[in-house]
Amino acid sequence: MNLKRIHTGYLLGLSLLISSVLYFFASNWQGIERIEKISLAIGLMLLFFVGATLLSRFQHSHRFLERWLWLIGTIAFGVSVALIGQTYNSHADSYFLYLIWLVPAIIFGALTGYKAFYVLGFLLSQLAFYFYVFPSSYFPDWKAGTALILIFIYLLFTHAWFFLSRSSWLRSNWIMFGSFCLIHLVFIASSFGYWEYSTLIGWLYVGYGLISVFLWKHREEKELFILAGIALGFFLFGKMVAVLGDAFGDLMPFFLLIVVGVIVFLTIKYLPRLERSEKGSEAWKRVFKSSLLFVVTVVSTVMLISAFSGIMFLIFSWDHALPFVFSSLFLLLLPGLALKEKIPFLSTILLLSGLSILSSANLIDAFSNGLQPKTVVVMLISFCMIGVVLKLTTNAWVGSYAYLLANGVLLLFLFEVEESLLAIDSHEPLLLLVLVFGNGLIHILGRDDWFNRNALVYSIVPLFILTFFFEGEWLYWLLNSVFLLLSTLLVFYKPWQSNPFRYWVGLILWYAFLFYKYYDIAWSLVHKSITLLVAGLLVLGITRMVSRKYKETAVEEPTFVAGRWKLIWLVVILMVSFIAYNGVKNEVALQSGKEVRLALAPVDPRSMLQGDYVTLRYDISTLPGTVLPSNKKIKVVLTPTSEGLYEYGGYYKIEGKWNKSYEPSDDDIVMNGTTYSDHDVQYGIESFFIPEGAGDSFEGITTAIIKVSESGNALLIELE
Repeated sequence: MNLKRIHTGYLLGLSLLISSVLYFFASNWQGIERIEKISLAIGLMLLFFVGATLLSRFQHSHRFLERWLWLIGTIAFGVSVALIGQTYNSHADSYFLYLIWLVPAIIFGALTGYKAFYVLGFLLSQLAFYFYVFPSSYFPDWKAGTALILIFIYLLFTHAWFFLSRSSWLRSNWIMFGSFCLIHLVFIASSFGYWEYSTLIGWLYVGYGLISVFLWKHREEKELFILAGIALGFFLFGKMVAVLGDAFGDLMPFFLLIVVGVIVFLTIKYLPRLERSEKGSEAWKRVFKSSLLFVVTVVSTVMLISAFSGIMFLIFSWDHALPFVFSSLFLLLLPGLALKEKIPFLSTILLLSGLSILSSANLIDAFSNGLQPKTVVVMLISFCMIGVVLKLTTNAWVGSYAYLLANGVLLLFLFEVEESLLAIDSHEPLLLLVLVFGNGLIHILGRDDWFNRNALVYSIVPLFILTFFFEGEWLYWLLNSVFLLLSTLLVFYKPWQSNPFRYWVGLILWYAFLFYKYYDIAWSLVHKSITLLVAGLLVLGITRMVSRKYKETAVEEPTFVAGRWKLIWLVVILMVSFIAYNGVKNEVALQSGKEVRLALAPVDPRSMLQGDYVTLRYDISTLPGTVLPSNKKIKVVLTPTSEGLYEYGGYYKIEGKWNKSYEPSDDDIVMNGTTYSDHDVQYGIESFFIPEGAGDSFEGITTAIIKVSESGNALLIELE
């Protein structure tokens, strides 16, 4: 346990330091010049690599710190490349960023054997492909045939990751399960919809799914067999519902009810045989039975909810909640409770369906009618019924779902009371404190079981939500401080072995807080950076002091870069050179390029890595009267107007050929771009990064000032 606490302390401390640096750069602090920003980004990366090298030069018991520093330095490289994009207003979410970032991650993995580098490389390869297919600054118009080819390419390279992850020299379960799930997910997602090849992909997946099920049933990794079966089951269920919905129309609810009955009958009939076959057998068969029951339960529950709601809707209207409440009580919940010992499988389906219909009726009734006597009666009846289920059920999943709905009904009632009677306006979110204190008290007084763990979740999560309200008020700082204190206590207070659930809840929410506060404008990024820096140094200092007291945790390990540090530093030097080269190249383009003014119309999203920016669309983004091939390099001729702006001059060049005869003019500007539809071009200047929270001041902009180099590459300078 001591070692677990020490590792966690170092992990949190380093996370705070990294977040501090990221917040500092993302603040777009105007006092830092472009060259200084790039120099600081390189210095940040070198700091981690130098620290890791120093740790590798002497014997110590914390080799995990050395490994983390090498990994963090590699992550800092990607951040530094992204900062180049921010500094020169080039989009950081380009697939090229992740592709460049991928190279050192894979090389470091091969040199050190540290699997975390390969996991990072796997994630970066997925991001690179995603942003190639779905760029965040424009919307490519992929033709159906091209989209089909892209799907096959994705499946091929993800299969390559999958087979590499099972090889003896890599052997990574993270990559194996991640790639396996993504393959099935992409197959299934591409099989639904109305595009031209969805049916083809669907039939291919049927074959692929069946092969996966039979192939992995006889292999060592039985988990893959179970995952393949679950994925194929959900796919077939979705296709069945889609086909039957078109065939039966209004009779669909009655047909679904019959299908549910057949499924339940067959499951009850063959379940004893499955239970007999699993006794004394391998553990995977028991897992298979549980997974099969899970899939059948989910599918049957969804179908029963749809059938029951459809039939009830034909008889009643959603404006009358009481028929739905009492029908769910007498036809679903009470039978479900009565069968919980005799037929647990059927009981679970009935209880989950009844609880879902009950909560839906409450929600619709409250929003439709407000706080009326009838609404209060519906909520009270529902709350009591959920309480009875919580008291009598022995199924942890059903109980957890009922606990969630109990909190939801209570919160819905509180908000309805506030809106109709209290009118506390801006302090309305404080109603969440009822959940915080109520569930917190249940957690403190209860014993460690599924009920107690639910109480923990529904006490700390509402408190996390409250940290985003009351900006600029003392309540904001109080709620944020209390949340940080409690989440840290969850991580460190109880031993890991005695309550891992509490540890992981605290750790996940701690990092969620760190991530989401990046986008919280109530507290400027500069101030966040300073605070996180101090907190990180404090956590590292305390962890270091604690680690020195626990001598039993000091186990000497060899450095994982022994004999390879020269090759590793060669890669580091190449990484630094790449960043420096791009900085110099962009700076030269700024100094020597020709200034051009363009008309535009912006919108305002955010960058995944860089914070606030406006996405721009120019008049020259569309070339009227053209039919362009997609994803081709293009040179577009811009000509000046009488208003001092530049516009599309009617000429463009693709694959070395002009669309029509062109005679160059000294006033013309030739700018590089990439086509992405029949008429549209992307120039790489579609993102302009702005100071945090300053989006409102850019709403009225109509003109962009850019610099175009002699080679035709453009850099965005200013908006006005």
